[in-house]
Parts: sequence; C-alpha cells; structure tokens
Amino acid sequence: MDRADLRTGPDPAARLAADAAELLQDVAAERGRIVLCLSGGSTPLPAYRALAERRDLPWGRVWIAWGDERDVPPDHPDRNERAAREALLDHVPVPEDQIVPWPHVPDADPERVAEAYALALRRAFGDPARGPLFDLTLLGLGDDAHTASLFPGTGAATAPGLAVAVGRPEGPGRLSLTPAGLNASDRVWFLIEGEGKRAALEATVAGGPPDRVPAAAVAGRRETRVYTDLEL
Repeated sequence: MDRADLRTGPDPAARLAADAAELLQDVAAERGRIVLCLSGGSTPLPAYRALAERRDLPWGRVWIAWGDERDVPPDHPDRNERAAREALLDHVPVPEDQIVPWPHVPDADPERVAEAYALALRRAFGDPARGPLFDLTLLGLGDDAHTASLFPGTGAATAPGLAVAVGRPEGPGRLSLTPAGLNASDRVWFLIEGEGKRAALEATVAGGPPDRVPAAAVAGRRETRVYTDLEL
C-alpha cells in the first residue's frame, strides 16, 4: 500500500459513502450489476447509513457479500450481517436473492462453513482465476493490523483458498476470506478512524510479513484506497 492511496479528511466515512455511491452508479450502468463485499465492525456503519439514504442508486442491480463473519446465528447482536442489514439493507430494495451471507450451521465444523461460503461465492460470482469476485471490497483495520478476521499469529493471513475459519481465545469463532479471497476484488477501500489505529496504519503502509501485519497482504486488483482521519 502506498501513501498516495490515502484520502485524509475529517469525515472519512462520508467521503467513502459518496465515492461508493458514484462507483455503484457507474459500474451498474456499465456491467449491469455491481458486487459489494462489506466490512464488519462499527466503523463502517455511518457509511452504510449514508448510503441507505440514497434513493437514486440502482439497488436492484447490487449484489452483497461479506469479508468476514462471527460464527453466531443471523439474529445474534454480534453478527456482521445483522449490523449491515440494520444500517443499510433493511432500508434499500436490494433483492434478497442477491445477498450472499456467510452460512450458519449450529455445531458444524467451522472449516466446512468456510468452504461452503467459498463455494457460494464461486457459484454467485464466478471463478476468481478468470475475473474478480467483487467490484468493491470495504475493510477496516484493527489496532493490531488485522483486517476482516485475519488476526496476527493465527495463520489466517497465510491460509490457502478463499475462506478460512479463525479460532479466537475469547468470544465466538470467526470466519474470514483469506487474502486471496479479499484480493479477488477490483477495488479495496479501507476505512480507518482514530488515533489508536495510527501504528497499525503505518505498519500496513510500510508492509510486513502477512502473519504479523495481515492488512498489508490485502490489495485490490485495480486500486487500493484508505479513507482516514489520520495524517501520516
């Protein structure tokens, strides 16, 4: 990631939402549909709410996936899908059959769940070796330089395939696209806010081993952007 990719300003979520709306219109008009891979966590929710207010966007031609998920039921308060539905999808007319969430199967082997999601993405969007799965992937950044659920020291950032199960010592297990899965996107846009993320952002820009700086392993095929309120 290059410093030239940074879009710095006081309200990065609003700027990202405005740029995403423009991209949504352009790609849907050009290709007939646009595939968005959404981020979890609380940081992107203001951007989702801003997009939800846009009635001029071609929501009927939008497809939705997620970069990672907590291995909990769809109605669980920690579920990324639930947060995105409450902030965005419940308020715009995206057809339900164009939403591709992570599956939840009680007591299933998490690795099998990850494999099932990789298969669902291939069925919906094609072979990533022949073209990108996503037009735009949105991501956040943790203060430990994790992105999606690719946590340092877990091996997730070097896992093969498109998706992986990530064990956590606390809280529910995680399910995540691997760097190969996240990188199967034309564009990757990070949204990073707060002084507590400065060291992680600097490490990501500088690069580093994937298992120590997972976010540094992620980049879009056409472009990678960072929307942030931090001046580096």
